[in-house]
Amino acid sequence: MERREQGMNRRTFLKAAVASGAVLVAGGALAGCAANGGGASAAASGDAERVVGTAPVSFAEETDVLILGTGIAGMSAAMDPVEAGHKVMLVDKLERVGGESFIACGVMNVSGSKMQKDAGIEGDPEEKWKAYAPVLEKQGQTDDMEYKHHVYVYQTGWADRVAADYGGKFQPLADYKDTGAPTSMLLPEHGIGDMTTVLTPLQKGLEEKGATYKLNLRATNFIVDAEGTPIGVRFHDEKNDGIVDIKASKIIVATGGFSCNQEMVSTYVPSQQRLGPLTVNSMGEGHQLCKALGGSYTHMDMEANLMSDLAQVTVWGYFGPNVQVTPQGTRFIKEDQSHDSPTACYEGGFGYWWTIFDNQLINGSQKWNVELNMKNNADRLVGPFDTLDELAAAMNVPADTLKATFESYDAQVAAGEDAEFGKKLFLQSLAAPYYAMKHFPYRYKTHGGMKITTDGQLTDKDGTPIPNVYCAGSTVADSGSDLSPNAGSGLIAGKAVVEALKA
Repeated sequence: MERREQGMNRRTFLKAAVASGAVLVAGGALAGCAANGGGASAAASGDAERVVGTAPVSFAEETDVLILGTGIAGMSAAMDPVEAGHKVMLVDKLERVGGESFIACGVMNVSGSKMQKDAGIEGDPEEKWKAYAPVLEKQGQTDDMEYKHHVYVYQTGWADRVAADYGGKFQPLADYKDTGAPTSMLLPEHGIGDMTTVLTPLQKGLEEKGATYKLNLRATNFIVDAEGTPIGVRFHDEKNDGIVDIKASKIIVATGGFSCNQEMVSTYVPSQQRLGPLTVNSMGEGHQLCKALGGSYTHMDMEANLMSDLAQVTVWGYFGPNVQVTPQGTRFIKEDQSHDSPTACYEGGFGYWWTIFDNQLINGSQKWNVELNMKNNADRLVGPFDTLDELAAAMNVPADTLKATFESYDAQVAAGEDAEFGKKLFLQSLAAPYYAMKHFPYRYKTHGGMKITTDGQLTDKDGTPIPNVYCAGSTVADSGSDLSPNAGSGLIAGKAVVEALKA
């Protein structure tokens, strides 16, 4: 009962700001920002406390669609509005476009794209969804199935559009389709980690179509009118230490997750609070802004995906043979699932683990990425070595244990079945010269986020849509764990604002 009364008081307060013209919403508090410099509450009722030290709202610019975040979700959200002729502005707190998407592995789960069909690979996004839906049901995530369905269907169209209309470049499927690698995965032009060949054309293409970018601006407040309707966003100019207010008809929040916000992780995912974040920018600002506006969190207690600090190395198992072992030299996981290794390492208390590989990977379809990581992470690399004894010595693991591990593994290769862990992809023996890379487990992508409608519009706890605000990507609860679901999520929000602007 107390929470309900607080919510009603808050709404009453917002509506009481009629004399001020606009108020700021942040962190659950309201800041007066009347054009005349007076506090909103003081100007309207005279009996509420005035917020001291808040600059009045002064809109520097106006746009049809304002997108917070320039990662894959934000840029994907811009596609339909800008193509429909709307004025679109993308804003990022960083000094560059792309957010954390530029450091992603670039593995995109897509089915039925033109690129795949041209390579003779059949697939249907609807069939892909039918296979994925039971996984969500098993996890108890059935509250927004229509939205998730759209996410997984839209990512196919997204890939086709980025390639055909924006010049995005993808690795030819001929490079890996006959190697045993999953053909349901698309990769950027040079393979794993080459995100510039997809994101840069998308960035430039949006700009050529009329979108604008503003950098070094960190969103701090929603700006609402006297009825409590969001009409813009206040930003802190990180470079000039100033304030920038931007008015917008529709706002899309695509600021990422909260994996880097230690306070939020400790509150919502305490089991992972002792892990470090893989990146440094996912601070949950979008979550907090939406919550202050009346939005509602959901699935916040879902544990984040874990990833190696050498994230790209963990996906090598999709494209070539490797063997992963503990610090004691024993195999502990199937090597063809990227998130399984860091999760098992953390839960098992190993501290770190090793990926052992040979020239099959170095000369395989992901040669560009393998050589890049070997060069960039030379301090984590041991090898080449002609014997397992030499490799074990360099890894500081018992040689007898490592050799016994390989004897067992090779026997399972010969039998054609990994009876120990169930590895399916690249169940192949390794040969000298041997190499090994050391990994540490980190938090990667959080799954908790804002409650939304099936078209991505922000809602309150009762499911009532909040006007003019939409969410995409990791700001949404469990929109997916790779680029293509985040892209699909962005498309949903973009399509929704186009329809809303027609009204």
